[in-house]
Amino acid sequence: MELTQIAEKVRLTQSNVPGSVFKNLNLADAQFSDINLSNSRFDDINFTGTKITNVNLTNVDISDCNIAGLRIDGVLVTDILKSRSK
Repeated sequence: MELTQIAEKVRLTQSNVPGSVFKNLNLADAQFSDINLSNSRFDDINFTGTKITNVNLTNVDISDCNIAGLRIDGVLVTDILKSRSK
């Protein structure tokens, strides 16, 4: 099924849609809860101002990203990386 410029708001609950592709979307102010994104890939995404809580980040690989202001448990990641390089 392909949805192209159909709705302002979409609500999917208790859905099974593995292998789905989401491309060139504006999901600003969207809410995601109780979602399985294991083995998913995010490319060219704007997460500015996003809050991530109660998330399993086991084996997550973050590369080639702007991490200015990124905090993990209140600690600036750039500070952690600077202290590691000393």
